[in-house]
Amino acid sequence: MPKVLIISLIFPIIFLFIFGLVLFDYIYFPLISSKAEKAAEKHLEEKYNEDFVIDGSSFSKPLGDDAGTYRIDSHPKKNPNLTVHISVTEDMEPMSDDYLDMKWRAELNKQFGSVYKGLYESHEHYSYMVNVSFPEETFTKYNISNTYQEIFEQEHKGIGNIVFANVMLNSSNEMDDQFEKVYKLLQYLKAQELEYFSIDINYFNEKLELKISDKDKKLNYQAFLNKHLKSRDYLFHFSYDSRDEVSKKKLEDIKSSGDLKQYLRTIKAIN
Repeated sequence: MPKVLIISLIFPIIFLFIFGLVLFDYIYFPLISSKAEKAAEKHLEEKYNEDFVIDGSSFSKPLGDDAGTYRIDSHPKKNPNLTVHISVTEDMEPMSDDYLDMKWRAELNKQFGSVYKGLYESHEHYSYMVNVSFPEETFTKYNISNTYQEIFEQEHKGIGNIVFANVMLNSSNEMDDQFEKVYKLLQYLKAQELEYFSIDINYFNEKLELKISDKDKKLNYQAFLNKHLKSRDYLFHFSYDSRDEVSKKKLEDIKSSGDLKQYLRTIKAIN
């Protein structure tokens, strides 16, 4: 058989072989995702001694990686609103889950709800979101029986809070009043003696409130922001880090609400 003919046959065979392997990964593993879901459910229930419900799963394998991973979404049966993620290998071995992190974060958000309501009188589902970071040892030192407040009382100097809020303006002339509210929020976070914190507040023009539907009110913070970004007039941002001397000085220099004006950005032109 001529050498050229042999080479011309080898390349298509190699291509088909590689294509077959890729196709196998992206068809076979998703087809058996129910096995990964069962492995995840068993792992969560044995680890936390409570019932879980599996909500869905996805499989991913970046090109070049030797193995892929299942991402399983679930929730505790007693708490349908709390989403828990768990990673499972393609060999059906559970790797990690974020139940503790999500539980403590949910408790912090519920706690912060009273703070937001105290400042703005009421709040909707889209009004705010608070992210939190813990010292590394937190996840081995504490367990599911501990609350965020219990951990905060012991570990607050190693905890970080990132506060996001959506605020509706009644008029474009009320920013002085808004600075007073932010100043109170800043003092609240300062008193917490956290390792770091940041505040991001989106201010939406008064016209938006007239157009908000009941469906919009059920959106979470990020979904609401994404949908109504063009109605945002101002963005406030301030961050503090106790490990940074410049940051500490910046916080010390804030003596009144007027000192916060430098951290507000007008973004009407961007829209």
